[in-house]
Amino acid sequence: MRAEDRNFGCRIKRDLVYKGYEAVVMENEAFRLTVLPGKGSDLIELLHKPTDTDFAWFTRLGLRPKEAAFHDFQSQYEGGWQEILPNLGGRQMHRGTELAAYGEAALSAWRYDIEEDGPARIRVVFRLELRSLPLAVEKSFEMTSGEAGFRLEERLTNVSPAVVHADWGHHITFGEPFLVPGTRICLPGEDAPYELPAKGSPGGFGVLPAGSGRYALMRPDGIGAEVGWDAEVWPHLWFWRDHGGEASPPYFGSHYNVGLEIFSSPPAATLEDSIDAGTAVRLEPFGTVNASLMFRVLQQPREP
Repeated sequence: MRAEDRNFGCRIKRDLVYKGYEAVVMENEAFRLTVLPGKGSDLIELLHKPTDTDFAWFTRLGLRPKEAAFHDFQSQYEGGWQEILPNLGGRQMHRGTELAAYGEAALSAWRYDIEEDGPARIRVVFRLELRSLPLAVEKSFEMTSGEAGFRLEERLTNVSPAVVHADWGHHITFGEPFLVPGTRICLPGEDAPYELPAKGSPGGFGVLPAGSGRYALMRPDGIGAEVGWDAEVWPHLWFWRDHGGEASPPYFGSHYNVGLEIFSSPPAATLEDSIDAGTAVRLEPFGTVNASLMFRVLQQPREP
């Protein structure tokens, strides 16, 4: 049997199109991950098969095709999980170069290669060379047979002889149907978990130190997820909540979700602001920065 036809253990499906976007599906007996290389390498499916729980969240509009009038990050934002590089915040000029809102990485098409494809383990590497700044990013997704989750190893490289700075991180969101009132979120450095309130409650935003680089969400029925990351590279955890209590744009009270986003910097209007604050990633000439991340499903036994 050819690797692309394998229907057991770990397997990879490629040459797929979903809503007009190229899709790569990585899965094993317990978990399925779907990545859109043509749309910023967005993660749009994080499915735990035994419980039919998809941790990926979609906005009220969901995944829409790219159109000439709607090409920026916000108008294309479907929820899910994005890589943010090389800047935060809105469209801006940085030392004579125009940077797209939230960075070009989430708007670009990534190349990918399958590096390992066996029933015990699979690994796919996604690559992008930025146009706005001389940076190249490479990230490797790995899944092992029977494990409900994945590991990500990432490398950011300065491909120039100049010092280059960047803001970098992962825009990770969770929402319905996974999230329900009463879901508890264990945050780094917090003594008590945050418990999600009823729908229609006010939301909020805060930035927490990453601490050991782990957080977990646990639903009342014992289904949850854990994210762990390299806190030295991404030392800031952005925690935003939309519980449907605000009728303002862009979501008009339609959502019940949280963002648990890991970044090199706290919120900043421009990359220059992060540089001035000393929080931007600094890459020496032809230098590299390595980082890692993991996602795994948690299950607690139900009380009798």
